[in-house]
Amino acid sequence: MRSRFTFVAASTACLVAALCLAGSATAGSHHRDGHHHPPHHHPGGGHPLPEKLPPIDMGEAESCDFIADPGNELCMLPFPDNYYTVADPTSATGRRVDFKDAGMPANVLGEGIEAAPYNQSDGFSPGSVILLKVPGIETAADVAATGATPINHLAGYTERNAPVVVIDTQTGRRWPIWTEIDSTAANPAKAVLEIHPAVNFTPGHRYVVALRDLHNAAGEEVEAPIAFRYYRDKVRSEQPQINAQRPRFESIFWTLRKAGIGRHDLYLAWDFTVASTQNTTGRELAMRNAAFARLGDTNLADGIPQGASPSFTVTSVENEPAPEQIARRVKGTFEVPCYLFPDCGPGGLMHLNANEEPIQNGTWTANFDCIVPASAVTGPGGSARPSLYGHGLFGTGSEVGSSPQRELSENHDIVQCATDEIGMSESDVGPTLAALQNVSAFPAIPDRLQQGLLDELYLGRAMISPSGFTTDAAFHQDGTLLTPSVLNTHELFYNGNSQGGIMGGALTAVSPDFTRASLGVPAMNYSTLLPRSVDFDQFAQFLYGSYPNETARPLILDLMQMLWDRGEPDGYASRMTGNPLPDTPRHQVLLDITFGDHQVTNYQADVEARTIGAAAHRPVLFPGRWPNTEVLWNVPTISRYPYTGSAAYYWDGGPVRPEPAGPSGTIGTEPPPYENLPNRVGEDPHGLPRATAAEQQLVSDFFDGAILHSDECGGGPCYSGTFTGP
Repeated sequence: MRSRFTFVAASTACLVAALCLAGSATAGSHHRDGHHHPPHHHPGGGHPLPEKLPPIDMGEAESCDFIADPGNELCMLPFPDNYYTVADPTSATGRRVDFKDAGMPANVLGEGIEAAPYNQSDGFSPGSVILLKVPGIETAADVAATGATPINHLAGYTERNAPVVVIDTQTGRRWPIWTEIDSTAANPAKAVLEIHPAVNFTPGHRYVVALRDLHNAAGEEVEAPIAFRYYRDKVRSEQPQINAQRPRFESIFWTLRKAGIGRHDLYLAWDFTVASTQNTTGRELAMRNAAFARLGDTNLADGIPQGASPSFTVTSVENEPAPEQIARRVKGTFEVPCYLFPDCGPGGLMHLNANEEPIQNGTWTANFDCIVPASAVTGPGGSARPSLYGHGLFGTGSEVGSSPQRELSENHDIVQCATDEIGMSESDVGPTLAALQNVSAFPAIPDRLQQGLLDELYLGRAMISPSGFTTDAAFHQDGTLLTPSVLNTHELFYNGNSQGGIMGGALTAVSPDFTRASLGVPAMNYSTLLPRSVDFDQFAQFLYGSYPNETARPLILDLMQMLWDRGEPDGYASRMTGNPLPDTPRHQVLLDITFGDHQVTNYQADVEARTIGAAAHRPVLFPGRWPNTEVLWNVPTISRYPYTGSAAYYWDGGPVRPEPAGPSGTIGTEPPPYENLPNRVGEDPHGLPRATAAEQQLVSDFFDGAILHSDECGGGPCYSGTFTGP
């Protein structure tokens, strides 16, 4: 067992205090400014003199936290870590990220990731995957042997002796998490330990991470890093870099002690600060507010479209001669203020002023593609509900014309319009591949995603503005202005699938014009989604080939997420529904999740449901379908109907079973793996819910304002495809 060390000389504490106050220029930049520091107690009183620890190599301390021992596989682990922040009284959190170029991961060409874009942040991602390299913990069996909370039994995070805990310092309470090894690493010696939030971390809050009493599958105790033992055991050091961090660590130990966690059994502990809501959403809101002010709407909080419609041009009208579903397809363009440089084409970067605020750089011509159902041109005028549509991964707005969308539009009288979700549209494939080979180019992706959100907001306004689409003959019943418009402009909606279900969450959070959004096969947090998606296979070869260090890959994804948050729902989820952003209405969201999805993992859909405060349809699945798993843990059940709030529904296409007509002779899928790997068993059910009549009816009811019946699933689990139950 480890020895438990304390100091015996009061003079040592005095020396430490002096060094902490003086510090070195480098170490002093990492003081815990602005945080509560507990009183320092003089050690001593009957305890043995601590054994001497060897000095720590501080050659890279300017760029790399030495707490897990220098040279331990990779700089910047553990991560996220307040060691990489400095005090900034002008920021919302009081901190500012302070990465150094020298510490950032480099590709095979020796090109390190540029730190500057990350240093504009006042903290780390609310969906941060907490990463560290623990020698001796290399496999799933090793993690299981520690007793850490697994992904399938999340309630274990509250257990008294849980070996991995995360504490919210504002509340003093444990945060729900799960712990796993990075199973994507082919070499177990390179595998990183990952700690995931089961609910996104609260923006602006500070968290303490602690690991204790770690044993691996061989029964071996994992010894704490030497550098950390200087703090844990109050060992004297002559190194100013170590002593400068002592107040920070005493604050960490103080937080843990208040939470009932002692210091002497700790393997490692550190803290990090989550970025503020202003940091992740501020640019998008500034763009939105300025762009809508140009239309003449300066009061987005009132929910009333004011001013003019965005300028638009109908470029083609395709009438179907014998329409069974769609009477007319209308395509065109519309003008949007551009906030990227040199322009809003692929690869553009956010155009910022000296205060890091977006400024307009001309205009951007976006595309739109709309389907007008036959039911809208034959029924009463002005009856069709207008809905934005969000397309799939690296696709285009033309997906709005796919079969499930045509069925939804015709059967439920909905006019759907889409635009390319630029940032992750077909036109962005080239910049994306370039960014995977040199992550310094990655900021172009989230920057253009933010422009893409503005494009969709402008398209939505054109659909409901009195001077918008209703003024064009293409949106009238007989294609001329002599008959009524087909559009009911009183309310706008959103419906998206796959990437559209993901990105729709961010769009919902900033939308002033729609309050109800249907998100099909959704989730959030690409840093966690990618390793668990079969879609990543074709992109991983570029990233992994350029960054062959398997220990670095989870860190690279975590770094990317800090910027991605500005353009995807991970940075908006806490404000998506009941706690809206400034000048933004409350929203209700319907999450339609497909069980066993091969492309968008169920685990992150569940995290989204918990974070936005959705309630669940139950029974979620039939008994035994997902054994040994707490399905939709801590998501409350919809208790009565009509139900008007946010909801989460699982749709099950059934287990693997013989089906001669299936592509492989079988259909169905099995539960997702517990490891951070894609589900590859059976047929991918990703597209089934949107093509299921019951799901389409649910979407329609939700748009109408409430889920009126107990469900559309006969009082049991919801089934999709040809599956009708066990």
